[in-house]
Amino acid sequence: MEPISVTALSFTEYVMSGQRGRISIVSDQRRIYLSPDQWVAGFYNPMRDAMRRAANSPDPAAELEAAVAAAHRLPRPGQPRAFEELREGFLPWLKATRATGVPTAAARWQAGELALRVRPHLGLRMPDGERAAVLVYVKEPPMTQEAANVGLRILQQTTADTLPGATPLLLDARRGRAFRMSRRTNLAKLDALIAAEAAGYVVHWRMSA
Repeated sequence: MEPISVTALSFTEYVMSGQRGRISIVSDQRRIYLSPDQWVAGFYNPMRDAMRRAANSPDPAAELEAAVAAAHRLPRPGQPRAFEELREGFLPWLKATRATGVPTAAARWQAGELALRVRPHLGLRMPDGERAAVLVYVKEPPMTQEAANVGLRILQQTTADTLPGATPLLLDARRGRAFRMSRRTNLAKLDALIAAEAAGYVVHWRMSA
């Protein structure tokens, strides 16, 4: 049987959804991933593209405003408001970092039948030279540190391929809050949690078929 393939961020969203919401979120993700309608899968892509351009632009606000304006010209349900909230959260955070963009590559992380596609949405170089590999979370429910640790650990295990030497970050873009993994995190327990959640994801995916 072929492995189930989703993005690292989709898996992280599954982990944060809680026991009651997991079957529902996997059903939604399965529908999106298997949909022939690319708009369904790419709802947030114009804003993520604008964020990447903003990181290398002398006028990052203009890049984000262009994405918001485009959403208003061809309105799709919920998109203009979502893009406005993302702009208001992301722009102050980006300006505060004073970072510039750097390219990232793709990697693959696998646990059993679950294969995660890992490509940081942003690669950033900070003023002190530190580099960051950033997953950008864009949904309405606030990200939690517990769920962020799952995405951060997967990033950490793949940075050698995506952006060598980079610090993993998971950005809750609507709130302009970037999560880092604490040095006190028990990695053995976190890895066991991720393995269990990966197995659960596969079960829920098969059940939603």
